[in-house]
Amino acid sequence: MKKLFLFLFFTPTIILAQSLDVLFIGNSYTYANNMPQMVSELAFSFGDTLNFESSTPGGATFNTHSTNINTLNKISQKPWDYVVLQDQSQNPSLSPSYVSANVYPYGSQLIDLIEINNICTEPIFYMTWGRKYGDQSNCSSYPPVCTYLGMQQRLKESYLSMGMNNDASVSPVGISFKNSIDLDSTIDLYSPDYSHPSIYGSYLAACTFYSTIFKKSSVSSSYKPNSISSAEALFLQQVASSTVLDSLSVWNIFEASFDINIIK
Repeated sequence: MKKLFLFLFFTPTIILAQSLDVLFIGNSYTYANNMPQMVSELAFSFGDTLNFESSTPGGATFNTHSTNINTLNKISQKPWDYVVLQDQSQNPSLSPSYVSANVYPYGSQLIDLIEINNICTEPIFYMTWGRKYGDQSNCSSYPPVCTYLGMQQRLKESYLSMGMNNDASVSPVGISFKNSIDLDSTIDLYSPDYSHPSIYGSYLAACTFYSTIFKKSSVSSSYKPNSISSAEALFLQQVASSTVLDSLSVWNIFEASFDINIIK
């Protein structure tokens, strides 16, 4: 009589709580509404821990940060798990020749400093959003930024180029903004200056960063700012999570995959 052997293969998904150290380098787009703290609160709601520091002087560019003593000291402070890099809101949206001369070199310089401090640190470029009515101050000299969509497209192109050229991830906050606006334009992501984020915009950015950093959905998080309703929070969580997790390769997000095969 032949014996039959049944091999069962299980590939369970194991999601463990994580504790990460993150440095945010940017300006007012990062510190508005204390966005990094929002990311930390989202992490805490899922049992994760995000310890963060920031260097975010108003209007700072990558060029500014490349010689800023506080930024340089923060980079060398510890072996960070992630360092987030956000340039001034207009610079990466300008002409390719301008960006090549005034943005890319300084972004790469910061990446080099991060790697010198700790080769295992993962840099994340913070793709920002187009201004609500485009960049009117640069519209006449560079027409593509005259509209929100034109400015957003240039930001997407520049930040993706920086990610790919520097072996870094990109947090697609600007695309989360676009997807949110496409789905429900009644949720105003902008402050009255049509540039900086409202509390909704900062919460959407925080949800996007949670998924970028932890590689998990923020949907069902118990954390939300008091001024945002539960329904609005859920909507923003869903937009951010799908924007990031449905297109990990597009954003060059490095994702470790662990499969466990159990033979019985």
